[in-house]
Amino acid sequence: MAGDERIGVGVLGGSGYIGAELLRYLVVHPRVEIRWVTAHARSGEKVADVLPNLRGFVGGGFIEIEEAEARIGEVRAIFLALPHNQSQDVIPRIAERHPDLVIIDMAGDFRTDDSAGYERFYGKKHAAPQWLPRFVYGFTELERPALRGARLIANPGCFATGLLLALAPLAKAGRLSGDICVTAVTGSSGSGNKPSAATHHPERASNFRSYKVLVHQHRLEVEHYLRKIAASEFRLHFVPQSAPLVRGIFVTVFLPGTSAGDLRRIFDDAYGGEPLIAVVDGSPELRWIQGTPRSFVGIAGTGGDGVVFTVTDNLGKGAAGQAIQNLNCALGFPETEGLDWPGGYV
Repeated sequence: MAGDERIGVGVLGGSGYIGAELLRYLVVHPRVEIRWVTAHARSGEKVADVLPNLRGFVGGGFIEIEEAEARIGEVRAIFLALPHNQSQDVIPRIAERHPDLVIIDMAGDFRTDDSAGYERFYGKKHAAPQWLPRFVYGFTELERPALRGARLIANPGCFATGLLLALAPLAKAGRLSGDICVTAVTGSSGSGNKPSAATHHPERASNFRSYKVLVHQHRLEVEHYLRKIAASEFRLHFVPQSAPLVRGIFVTVFLPGTSAGDLRRIFDDAYGGEPLIAVVDGSPELRWIQGTPRSFVGIAGTGGDGVVFTVTDNLGKGAAGQAIQNLNCALGFPETEGLDWPGGYV
């Protein structure tokens, strides 16, 4: 792309936590320009009034989806940060009319081709099951070849990203078998910006609990993806936990029978050249990645037993950061463009 030429992008659902984070990433991307942003409940309001952190970066106001669809010709790519169960009603009609448009869906609607599994985990019969196999699953580090030139991309879920960073290299190395036990601690922003008993400050600020024990919806995409690359049968046991923090996911995978030395070799091979992932000995810390698109993988253990940790920002690598990686891959931009910056330390 010559000179200062930029591509137009649009965001459907820009007033929630994921949409707001996506806008924060897009405004510093040197190759894109935000042309419009939708938010049904805030339509007509100025973006900077709803999201004051973007004052001076994003002008104009939120529009309705109908207006956005009429203005699709202004953009080369769109992101959907809508609630689960909604993008399946929107994407097919847009994609049919605009087959060259890059569409990146941030919800769970198109992450597998298992429509029965979708209904089981998301509580709704899928409205567009014929579209499920058309999407590339955007776990960037392992799906780069498929993402190059892709037009339909399903961005992984936040828990799924943290789990796959730990489990996918094990599956590729033939070390994923039997019972796999995982816990993952998450912050309150993963629940969205609508108040609920789970996110109400007095309930969460000094509290810690597990929820959706062994039945979290991100299991669907994690197991689906891993079964495509694992050489052996495995059973995933996943317990998510709610912590008194706003951002971040801390994953712990227990691996009895696999030493820390073996794990270090596996993960160095997998991520040694990755610009946005670092492998370290011992436990990483959430503060290293909060507010960033970066991830750390930590290795620990004693004797022949090992543990793998991953830390990600649920709104960063777990959402907006990975979506930007996928946009860059799809359009042939350098993968870290718009992402090559550090977070704070305290």
